[in-house]
Amino acid sequence: MLLDRDGSKWYKGNLHTHTTESDGAKTPDEVKRIYKSLGFDFLALTDHWRVSEAGVYDGMLVLSGVEYDCITDGCYHVVGYGMKEKPEVKRGDGPQEFIDGIKRAGGIATLAHPAWSLQRPDKMAELKGVDCTEIYNSVSGYPYSARPYSGTIIDTAALLGFRAVLTAADDTHFYGDEVGRGFVYVKAAELTEDAICAAIKKGDVIASNGLFITARVEGNCFRVYCPEGCKYVQFFSNLYYSPYTTVTGGTVYEASFPLSDKVSFVRAEAVGFDGKTAYTQYFYPHA
Repeated sequence: MLLDRDGSKWYKGNLHTHTTESDGAKTPDEVKRIYKSLGFDFLALTDHWRVSEAGVYDGMLVLSGVEYDCITDGCYHVVGYGMKEKPEVKRGDGPQEFIDGIKRAGGIATLAHPAWSLQRPDKMAELKGVDCTEIYNSVSGYPYSARPYSGTIIDTAALLGFRAVLTAADDTHFYGDEVGRGFVYVKAAELTEDAICAAIKKGDVIASNGLFITARVEGNCFRVYCPEGCKYVQFFSNLYYSPYTTVTGGTVYEASFPLSDKVSFVRAEAVGFDGKTAYTQYFYPHA
């Protein structure tokens, strides 16, 4: 758990991981031990087509989880966690049925690794009720696969009206160096299932593969704070060009982006000197 400049608590968690209950290399108990040893505050075991149980492991919160997948006019993987009951879905269903089933069961529906899945932004924008989507997924990168970063696809979908909370996950299957390289920080008053899930739905989340930042609107600017210092901050918006896109030089602790009338959305990424990155949520000035 981390404290920010305002004294708010941020809990570290992974919302997408696999065990021997589907196609992962470690048993559920081994997986829990690994994440506990890495300092995670919460975890969801999201095996394919198998709903895991919620609980607590040695002080680490464990959320119920599952991943459904299909190839229906494209490849879709939908992760659910925080369910109160087993979702009513079946093989042969499409992504909308997965999303609806997860949410009827009281869970949070996440569109996984859009870049890896070669998602079409127009198809993403047609989906209803998506709570989250992964901007970074470490197992989707080298050496196991490609396209771990989905920011450009999600930005394009945002132009078409797609709205979702950005998350990061390691989606580990192999338990190599991908473990712990994609996760979220969640701002919540306490480490409980209800508090963590409510904060995720609200968007009190920083997606990361190693860096911690916070962001807020101050006056007429979207502002990012990097308590550890970083190499640069970049802002991603609906604008094709802005002179304020990149803030760099020395060690950057703060960066801001003016919210002109032309800005319909903006988010930021902070990159550390070691290449580790953190991702803010979108802010919609005119929403």
